[in-house]
Amino acid sequence: MPAQQFPQSALPTAHVGIGDCCLSLKPVLFATVLGSCVSVTFFHPGRRAGGMFHAMLPQQALARSRPRPCMFADSAVACMLERFRAHGMRAGDLQVKLFGGGNTMLNEHPEAMREMLDVGRKNVDNARAALTTHGLSPMTEDVLGAKGRKLFFSTLTGEVWLRYLSDELSRAVAAREFPKERRLL
Repeated sequence: MPAQQFPQSALPTAHVGIGDCCLSLKPVLFATVLGSCVSVTFFHPGRRAGGMFHAMLPQQALARSRPRPCMFADSAVACMLERFRAHGMRAGDLQVKLFGGGNTMLNEHPEAMREMLDVGRKNVDNARAALTTHGLSPMTEDVLGAKGRKLFFSTLTGEVWLRYLSDELSRAVAAREFPKERRLL
């Protein structure tokens, strides 16, 4: 897919942090940065409403305490769908897109440890399974690999813009400027 410039936006921007589930009934540009974490965007075209979560771990059942549900890929999906339902929007009317799950430390560990340490793959697998449980399938996805990502999601149009992080920034994930981007439809 050819690279396209990220458009200048007059929309207010809201950062979606780790463990956040955000829903907006008004136009907003959600932004988040992902390494091994996953994010799913939800868009209701008829209502022009959108939501996004940023989950750090695969399953809430593995938690020792009672954490925020949006920290986990499986429970974040259910949490977001409940928020849409509370505003009269059915899951089947939503367009969903899946991102993240990178393994930025892939080559830094012996091969025998990589699968155990690949939280990104587990996050992606659990997010997909949770979406499937609710009868949803991502329209598009950009997952796994060795690079982190920065996402911008417009709740006005449902469009997502993605920028890959450099190798150094992928490991740090805290930087704010990224050299590559592409638009996903």
